[in-house]
Amino acid sequence: MLTKKEWEYTCFGGAGQEKHSLPVQIDSNCRLVIYGAGYCGLMFLELLRSRGIEPECFLDMSPQKQGRKIMGVCVHEPNRVWVEDATVVVCLLKMEDTYQQIKARLMEMGCHSIFHLYELREDRTLFQNQPLLISPNRELIWNNKDFLYQVCEMLEDECSRQTLSSILRFLWCDLYEHIPSFPMEDQYFANDIYSLGENEVFADCGAHVGEIFRQFSRRCQGRFASYWVFEPDKQNVYMLEDACPREFRQRMMIQHVALGEQAGTVRIRNYDGSNSVIREDGEDEASCTTLDSFAAQLHPTILKIDVEGWESRLLTGAQEIICRDKPLIAIAVYHREQDFWEIPLRLKQWVPEYRLYLRSYLSVAETVLYAVPPGRTKQKESKL
Repeated sequence: MLTKKEWEYTCFGGAGQEKHSLPVQIDSNCRLVIYGAGYCGLMFLELLRSRGIEPECFLDMSPQKQGRKIMGVCVHEPNRVWVEDATVVVCLLKMEDTYQQIKARLMEMGCHSIFHLYELREDRTLFQNQPLLISPNRELIWNNKDFLYQVCEMLEDECSRQTLSSILRFLWCDLYEHIPSFPMEDQYFANDIYSLGENEVFADCGAHVGEIFRQFSRRCQGRFASYWVFEPDKQNVYMLEDACPREFRQRMMIQHVALGEQAGTVRIRNYDGSNSVIREDGEDEASCTTLDSFAAQLHPTILKIDVEGWESRLLTGAQEIICRDKPLIAIAVYHREQDFWEIPLRLKQWVPEYRLYLRSYLSVAETVLYAVPPGRTKQKESKL
């Protein structure tokens, strides 16, 4: 384990904040094209519109999206007509080979103004309402570095500490920092950390359309006690119900509800089926309650939480269940800077015997904190 001074130098390269430049100014005078009509691209579209900027179109390689209008913007197959003399922003959540391949193809089509979404992150005004951690608040990170070091000391293995350090270097200065990542299909099921039992009670908070349930049922070969679904988007709930195999329906408890720190209502925005987010200006309304309101019926052995930035609020309304049942927790910590320190410190305060691990499954996005109770950890560390 590094000393605090060594760790600080490793993560931040010394004291103080560096100045970072913006490679291009995105404004209403720019002929702008967005590459990628998934959640990341749609999120970026909303941020642009908050600044009064409207892109010319989306480009996307998916035939299912080409020819459609998504959020009022036409989607086209990438070609010279749309990219020549345009500024193209590539909306991916990772900056590695895929981006370089896309950039090379766009240059062959005659486009010479190509930027990854992350390269625009110095425009803090543009990203002030970001639902994902794209543009880091470095002052906030720096002012809480002591808490981050506490978290680093709590992490159980070198892979976790390396992941945290790499994430901090990426956020601080290095867009091309390699963040060690595991396959996406292993997200929430880190078999290097824990094993599934045969009588799990799985609480899926933010179940979307059931991707995690399909992974879970396959991994445990259908042997589980019950599976609780918490999902606020009614469209997702309908899809999840339709896709649920008949043999599991008796053991699946589907709750069309958002989870937070108190009862009330929230508004939901669905991003063309790719994601759903709680937003004040969302098109649909959903009931909101606390996880603890289910305490009489629910005794989870595994608690998976990915609620698009509401993780901290959900935890506030789940303290009774967590402290009573001490479930294994797999929680997303990549939506807000402070989640990297506030969530692990809170869980460790509530249940001191938790062992903490950090794993990435893409980059900063899709980073999961595991809080594992005694008796459920695998002792052998994973090596990437």
